[in-house]
This record gives sequence, C-alpha cells and structure tokens, in this order.
Amino acid sequence: MSAATRSRPGPAAGPEGFTLAEMLVALAGASLLGAALIGLLASQSRFHLRNEDGIQAAQTTRALLDGMGAEIRGAGSADLLQATPDTVSLRFDVLRTIVCDTVGGGGADLFMYDSVSATNLRSRWRGTAVSGPYAVPWIYADGFTPVSGVSADAEATCRAAGADRANQASARQFRRASGWGGRFGATPPRGALARVYGRLTYSIRASSSEPGTLSIRRNGQEFALPLGPGATFEYGMSDGTTQARVASGDLSRVAEVRLVATAIGRNRLGARRRISHPMPLRN
Repeated sequence: MSAATRSRPGPAAGPEGFTLAEMLVALAGASLLGAALIGLLASQSRFHLRNEDGIQAAQTTRALLDGMGAEIRGAGSADLLQATPDTVSLRFDVLRTIVCDTVGGGGADLFMYDSVSATNLRSRWRGTAVSGPYAVPWIYADGFTPVSGVSADAEATCRAAGADRANQASARQFRRASGWGGRFGATPPRGALARVYGRLTYSIRASSSEPGTLSIRRNGQEFALPLGPGATFEYGMSDGTTQARVASGDLSRVAEVRLVATAIGRNRLGARRRISHPMPLRN
C-alpha cells in the first residue's frame, strides 16, 4: 500500500496594497475636502470681521451723535468762533451764574447755579459773557475772567435774594467777583446772567492711529474714528441756505452745524454707516 501523498500548502495570501491610481484619487479627495474647510473657515472669519466693522461703525456714529452733537447743540450761534469744512470752534460754558447783587468797589455777589466739568478744554483760553437782566444780548469778553472767590457774605446776600430755595447748594457756589469795569465798563446789575467759558474745537483730520482714514478730533485729541474719505462740516444758515464755509462776520447767521461723513471699521471690509447729522444751535 502506497503512502498517502500529502499536499503542500501554498503561501498565505497577504493583504492587497493600494494601487497608484487609488492613492491619487484619495489625495485628490483629501485636497478638495481641505480646500472646502479652509474656504469655510475663511468665510466665517470674514463674516466676523465684517460684523466687527459694522459694530464699530455704529459705535463711532453714536459717539458723534451723543457726544459732539450734544456739545454743539448746547451752543448759540453767537458762540461760534470758526466754521470751515474741517473745523468747528465755539465757546463752551464752564460756569453759569446769576448776579444776586452788586457791592461797593465794582464787585458782584454771584450764585453759581451750574458748572460743567468738560475734559480737555483749553485751560489757557477763558472768557466771560454777561447778559440781562431783561433779555439783553450777550456781551462777550474773550480772554477775560473777573477775579472771584468763595464768599460767606455772597452766600448770605444770595440766599436773602432767594437763591437756592431748596437749600442744596454748597458754600463754594456763592462767590464775590470784582474787576468787571476793565472789560464791561460797569459791574453787571442784579439779576444779570454771567458765564465763564472755554474754547471747544472739533476738527476733521487724518487719523494718527488708523492710517488711510480720517478722524474727528476734540481739541486736538482723537475723539471718533475711523471715517472714510470726504468727511466735512456744512452749515445751515438762517435764510435756509447751506454753506461749506462761513465768514467771521456771518457766524451769527448759522442756524445749524451738519456733519457729513461715513463711519467705517478698522478691518475695512465694506460695513459702513453714512452720517448726515444736523446739530441745531440754540436761538
């Protein structure tokens, strides 16, 4: 009997490898997926940057309307000192007082019923205006302020005249001031109003922190930015016309100041707000 013939097993089959074509297809698919992800991330980033620009443009607009607008609206046409396409300059009240009575030697007892703490006002430029007591136009004395100081006698005089009926004013609000005759010719009478003011200037200048844009400066310091090109001030006159520049002799005819500008964002991706904001002056 012949011995059983044993068959020898063949080599074990190993895993099959990728062909070159399959690898190229896989790489192409990965590249397309990566490009799609990069495009999506770039689109999302651009969306957020554009959204930031829109928010910043809105904040710039609000700062101009609430800040600069409020200060300019508080001035009268007689307070204007300069009106050009890039600069608005005006007298800005620091103290407002009423004359309680006059005293010998050219003095007046004052009740300071309002004071304004305005930052960045040019402290070296002060003036005084007097009016009254019966709707008399304001008389201005730029560069002059009377000599004054807190006075207990002024407080007694003013309280006797009816000032501070609610008894809420502090002692520093009652002052005695002298030296009026040097600029006004006489001491203002009882019941007259007196204002001490500084100079406030808004100007349109090239931005120092955002190259290629404009900014609004308040007494030389950047107040609102960035703005696009073409920002300007315009002036509505009492006769209904609009002027880009007003001569010094016609400043009293200005009825409103208008800022025409475009607020943009720092990323400059197209989000912007057009500003055409009228700021009427007090009569």
